[in-house]
Amino acid sequence: MKLSSKSMYAVRALFNMAYHRADSPSKIDDIARGENVPPRFLEQIFQDLKRAGLVGSKRGPKGGYFLKREASKITLKDVVCAMEGATEESFCREREEVEAHSSPSSVCVTAQIWQEVADRIDGVLRGVTIQDLVDRGEQAGVQREGFDGFIYII
Repeated sequence: MKLSSKSMYAVRALFNMAYHRADSPSKIDDIARGENVPPRFLEQIFQDLKRAGLVGSKRGPKGGYFLKREASKITLKDVVCAMEGATEESFCREREEVEAHSSPSSVCVTAQIWQEVADRIDGVLRGVTIQDLVDRGEQAGVQREGFDGFIYII
């Protein structure tokens, strides 16, 4: 399974929001600059995320996008499904062929394997949340925006 750049950028954008501006709405331009993503492409991604109920938006000078759920409640599965559709759609295309065959065939065998692959990928994606990424960012020492280090005055 090859994830599209939409999925990759969507995960990075949600991480950016949760890590750098958890308490306030995020502007597309700020996220685009921080993640090196074209703003127009990011707008399309946020429309899909909004349709999926993962983000909301607020208009005005202090507006922008915000997470509609806690970062600990948004899984990578939620994000990938919002961008790509269900994992099964990528791996389990042979299901109709299985139903068309009256006797066991290679399609029946391979369809079972593709279903197992989809289930395992779903398990991994369900097991990682945006909060997990935030925790990893903290452990890795990713500098938060607006923090230029300590200034010591004596």
